[in-house]
Parts: sequence; structure tokens; C-alpha cells
Amino acid sequence: MTSVPVTTIGGYLGAGKTTLVNGLLAGDHGLRIGVLVNDFGAISIDEKLIVSRDDDVVTLANGCACCSVAGDLAMALDRFAGRADRYEQIVIEASGVADPARIAALAGSPGLSHGATVVVVDAATVRARARDKFVGSLVRRQLAAADILILSKIDLADPAGLTEARAFATAQAPGARMIEVLQGRVDAGDLFSQSTPRRGRLPACTSAGSDAASALFESHYWSSDAPLDIEALRTVVAGLPDGIVRVKGIVATGTGGRVALHRAGADVSIDPLDGSPDTTGAEIVVIGRAGTLDASQLDGAFGACLLHSRTDS
Repeated sequence: MTSVPVTTIGGYLGAGKTTLVNGLLAGDHGLRIGVLVNDFGAISIDEKLIVSRDDDVVTLANGCACCSVAGDLAMALDRFAGRADRYEQIVIEASGVADPARIAALAGSPGLSHGATVVVVDAATVRARARDKFVGSLVRRQLAAADILILSKIDLADPAGLTEARAFATAQAPGARMIEVLQGRVDAGDLFSQSTPRRGRLPACTSAGSDAASALFESHYWSSDAPLDIEALRTVVAGLPDGIVRVKGIVATGTGGRVALHRAGADVSIDPLDGSPDTTGAEIVVIGRAGTLDASQLDGAFGACLLHSRTDS
């Protein structure tokens, strides 16, 4: 039986993993790719690409699929392995706080084979993240797992900073191949050409990595059935304390559209999403260092952005 190679995409929160995955899903590359992601709601797939839905699998017009992995990743991989006649490549988008080497170890299941471990690196912030006393060791461990380094956001780093980011990332993962990208655009053939990891035996997948992440971070989920005032939301998200390391959401606007909300570090972006809205409200996830999240304060701040509450006041 032909095995399906599994490529793992890792990297710290906000590095650009989701943008890279979006590009793979929408790309005109002729490959049938099965993609497993931690949070399907964060993947802004153009609605016109979606042709069918089967449980938590979305099949796209270009032959790719996206599977929302809310539970057991190994079971989800087995599900794709059972469809080896449909997919030529499987991609896992690891959580931003996961050790991608441990995730990649799951590709040893029957019907699968180890592809490269790809780590996305934010050129503008990687050195500061790696020095951070809370998350620095995690960032360096992620980099060390790379067979391929994707240097992202190269337009946001000055020339000197870009040179330093290249040197730093290469030093953390000696021998890894580096690809520099803008807006997550990468040639799929180039990304998948490395069919086997450059290292020997991969580490066993244990709960140690997830336990360490749980000790470092905590998250909070907020949702509403009503649209939000987008400018008020921007102000709220920009004003969140430094302990908040990531905000991600899909939000309905008062004009009938929807936007993707992102905050990585101190940078906030709110971008329109194409296609017909599949929600009339909002879903927002906030990730912060352990002990920094005040759930009631977050609920109150987001609630104050509800359009109906502002109209009623």
C-alpha cells in the first residue's frame, strides 16, 4: 500500500502558520492535500472553494480537504490514512504552543510516512520571543525541530533585522533549509519536495509537550450571537495587557459582512473575509501567559462592543 507523507507545520503563536495553510488550501498546485488544523474557525477559506461538507471535513474545489482537529489528532490522522486513494499529501498545522517534533512523530501510523517538519518564523519578532523568560525555551525548541524554516513577515523587518533573523534561525536549526515568504505564499512542490526528515528517529509523542504548554499558557473563549462594533473591538484588543500573546476570531459586522481578527504580540489586524457570512455574531479566542487572563474583564470588554448594547445605551 502506498503511504501518504505527512508534513507538520509548527511555529510560535502569530508566526504565520494559518496564512501559510490558507495558501496551500487555495493554491493551484494540482495536489490533493488533506489538512488537519487545531481550529477550523481560524482558517479563512474562500467560500467559493468549498464544494461539500462531510462531518468535520471540508472538501475544496482543488481537491484539498481541511479537518478540524478538536480531539484526538492520532484518530484524525488514521481517518485520512484510510483515504490514501484521495490524498497525495497530509499537512498538520500544530498549535502555536506545541512542540512540532512530537506532533510529527504521529506520522508513524500505518499508511503514513514522515515528511518534513516545517517551522514558520516571524522575522520581525523571533529573536525577542526566543529571549523571553516565559516562552523563550519553547520558541527555541520549536526552531530546533525544523527540517524547513519558513521565514515569514520579511516585509516587516528592516534589512539589518532580517539578516539577524536569518542567522539566528539558522543557528537554532543547523542544516535546515530556509524559504523566505511574503503573505504565506510558497510553492507547494518546494515545500513538499523534502519527503523525509533530515534527522533520524523522531521523538515519541507523549503528553509532556502539552503539559508544559498548559503550564505556560491559558486561553479564554468568548462568543456572541450579535455583530460587533469593529472599531470599538480594535480599541479593546489593542489595549489588552502584554501578557496576552494571541487573539484570533471571526466577527460579524453591522453591515452584513464578517472580518478576521488577529493580534500577535502588540500587532492588531482586522481584515474582511470573502464570501457570504456563516455567522451573525462573533467567536474570539484569547491566549495569554498563565495567570494573566481575567475572564470576567474580557467578557465585559468584548460585550461592550456589541452593537445592540451600544444602540440600547
